[in-house]
This record gives sequence, structure tokens and C-alpha cells, in this order.
Amino acid sequence: MFLNAETGLGNCFSGGCEAKFNLFTFIRAHVGGNNGDTINHIEAVAKELGWRPRKRVELAVEMDKGDLKLPDSMPLPINGRNLRYLEERRISLDLARHFHLRYSHDGGFFYKDPSGKWRRQDYSKRIIIPVFNLDAELVSFQGRDITGAATNKYLFPPGYAAAGRYLFDAHNVRGSKSVVIGEGVFDVMAIRSALDEECSLREVGAIGTFGKHLSDEQLMMLLTLKERGLEEVVFMWDGEPRAIQDACETAQRVSKLGLRCRIAILPPGKDPNEVAPSVVREAYWTAKVATLETLVKLKMTFALKAAQGSL
Repeated sequence: MFLNAETGLGNCFSGGCEAKFNLFTFIRAHVGGNNGDTINHIEAVAKELGWRPRKRVELAVEMDKGDLKLPDSMPLPINGRNLRYLEERRISLDLARHFHLRYSHDGGFFYKDPSGKWRRQDYSKRIIIPVFNLDAELVSFQGRDITGAATNKYLFPPGYAAAGRYLFDAHNVRGSKSVVIGEGVFDVMAIRSALDEECSLREVGAIGTFGKHLSDEQLMMLLTLKERGLEEVVFMWDGEPRAIQDACETAQRVSKLGLRCRIAILPPGKDPNEVAPSVVREAYWTAKVATLETLVKLKMTFALKAAQGSL
């Protein structure tokens, strides 16, 4: 048997076996259980050896630096209570605090249009989601409608850098060796919640790309995180065939930064915030290492599924 200490990939040569495995699937076969049993076994052995999960430290943020001002809003939770909208999406009070979520009942954002005239953008009955740079400074925000009646589910402040220039919550993963990359902000929140439920995964970061592609600015942020200790990124976009193909293409770009990449595959058509936390964790544990051979196979497989879906 051969096991690569760096990648965790191995092969069995005993008696013509020729089985391929990674460290997790090898332990799962040895334990003879499911993924949950395997995780419990790993955690138990690690604790016997003296391992303890590092407490996740959140970086203090700067909300008032610069001229960007959030719409009139209240920080969540309000009087110790959460919004039903967030509870239904498994966003706890602690997560609401972690992401500095706010609720705007009838607030507005004031800005000047190209002619110099002042305008008001209405953020009534929206959750305000701040976006920070790597130095934890407020650079933008989103407003998510919670009524279901708004024409635009999300609003963004005119005149400020698009959120796609940044990685959502990246300021809180400085020093993390492994991060999971989701797409939208609620995907990131669902991933963070799922990871926090398993103490052995609390050191893993969760960040968002605001889309299924990485901008040059976002690549530079990943490079900065690499300089601060990042070694691995796990792409966990939705389970659509096109999303898997996009993840494979992006992984090729990110690998050139010297980062180890893996592709997590969710159930077809599902986002991280549409599946149970256990499904998110299983997708993380079983994510495929983005070797050239694996990427080619994944792209071909999901290109075929995409073609079949369009017939």
C-alpha cells in the first residue's frame, strides 16, 4: 500500500487489489461504518493523542471608517430575538452576530447620481449584510428582501465597488489552513453553521465568491491568505452540472497560486443552504482532489449531464 503524506491519496497493490483511496475513505473502510462513524472515530483518536480544536477567533470590524454608511438599521439579534426569516434558514443568533447582520425596517441609502443629484435607495424590510475587506474594514453591503414581494431580492449601494471584488467573510479566515468556498452569502452562512456543529471542523474557514467565478481581485485575496497560512481551498458551489464545471475551471486557476484544491459535490440542483448540515460536512470530507485527471473526468461527466438535462 502507498499513501502520499502530502495529498492524502493512496493506492493498494496487495493481491492485485489496485484500489484507490484518500485518507478519509481509507479510515472509513477500516472502521467499517458510514461517514458519521468515521468522523467520530477520527475525533476520538485525535483527542486521545491530545488534540483539541482551536477556538475560532473573530476579527473586530470597522463599520464607520470612510464615507460608506449603512442604511438606518438595527444590529441582530434585536432584544435577544432573531428574525423568523433567518431561523427558517438555520441562521442562529450567534451566526447573525458573527456576520454582523442588521435589520432595516424603513431605512434608506443616500447617494449622488451622475448628475450630482441626491437619491435615496429604499432598504425597507431588508436584512443588511455588510461586506468587509481583509483588514475588516466595511467596503460594501447587500440588502436582502425578506417579504418575497420585492422586485429585486438583493440591493447593492450605487457608486461602490461590486461585492465580486471581495471574498465574503475572508477577514475571519486569516490563518486558516483550509477554507470552503461557497457562492452566495447565505450559502456561506449555511457552510459555517454546518462546520461549527462538528468540533473537528471549526478551524476550517468559510468564504463566499458572490458568483461562480473568481475575479482577479479575489485571486489576489486568496494569494494574501496563502501568505498568512492558507494551504487548501474546497469549492462548494451548487450541485448543478454547470456549477461543477465552473468549479473545475476555477480550481485550475487557483492551483497555479500553489494552493491545494478540492471539489465538493452536493446533491443535484442543491445549494449548501438547501441541504442538511450533515450533507455539507459529508461533501467537505469526500471532496475530490483537483488533479488534472480528476478535473478532466469531472468536466466530462458533468458536461454530459448538462447535455442530457437540456434534451
